[in-house]
Amino acid sequence: MSKENQKTTLCKTCNHEIAKSASVCPNCGAKIKKPFYKKWWFIVVVVIVILSAVANSGDDTPTSNTPPVETVTENTSQPISSETPTEAPTEAPTIEYTAYSVSQLLDDLESNALSAEKKYDGQYVELTGKINVIDSDGDYISLVPSNSDFSIISVQCYIKNEEQLNKVLELSKGDTITLRGKIKSVGEILGYSLDIDNII
Repeated sequence: MSKENQKTTLCKTCNHEIAKSASVCPNCGAKIKKPFYKKWWFIVVVVIVILSAVANSGDDTPTSNTPPVETVTENTSQPISSETPTEAPTEAPTIEYTAYSVSQLLDDLESNALSAEKKYDGQYVELTGKINVIDSDGDYISLVPSNSDFSIISVQCYIKNEEQLNKVLELSKGDTITLRGKIKSVGEILGYSLDIDNII
């Protein structure tokens, strides 16, 4: 094919040979349309498509809501802590009980209620006295001095378990007993309140 033929083409309307650069056929006057791939908008579209393809191929991040592997392995590793050796339970501290008579507690209370409260409140005591009340509901017993038949103020001793209740069932009003416990409160009107640990 000669160079001259390469620069010419045929009019699609009249088949007359015309120059490729012509926009109008000199023979019939028909407009010559350039191929679509030579138009500027086609080039822009092609460039956008290529850029989109390149951008998408570089993005490998998963779009699903599947949790990352690190979260799964972290959850499965938690039970390992249960295999650690447990410490031996510590022994409860030995409680020392200070021996008093009910008469001594009541004398101190009558002499100076504030001083008695500071001295006895929260103290573990071994207390000896005479029973003057056994509660019908089995909640408490009251102790008064052994040498007294009547006393307004007493030590109210609260029963804490079934074993203590069974021992109280065998006792009678007027019996002298010794018990151990912790003094919970001190008052000039109500006297002393004590939680029983055991009845000797």
